[in-house]
Amino acid sequence: MNLLPEGDPGGNAAQALTYINNLRERAYGNASGNVASLSIPFFLDERAKELYWEGFRRTDLIRYGKYTNASYVWPFKGGAKSGTGVSDIRNLFPIPAADLIANTNLVQNEGY
Repeated sequence: MNLLPEGDPGGNAAQALTYINNLRERAYGNASGNVASLSIPFFLDERAKELYWEGFRRTDLIRYGKYTNASYVWPFKGGAKSGTGVSDIRNLFPIPAADLIANTNLVQNEGY
């Protein structure tokens, strides 16, 4: 099944909104799930819903600069009950000690 329309592949914002609302209507069975406008937070939230079990949330939050800063918090982020920002070093994982020992060319990520 070809989901892409024929014609100009460039598109525009109005066309994208129409496609999103068509998808939401198909998914939810009525037009009540329609949205009025598209934005980065909208797509970030949609990806959180659609890709919940795939484990992309951390990567998406890092990509959009929301994983460590205090402008986007959730309960117990940073160890605070109401959530707080954390150091940017948390965007990278530490390199395991066994890997550092096995390969002396590796250098531990800053902050670990």
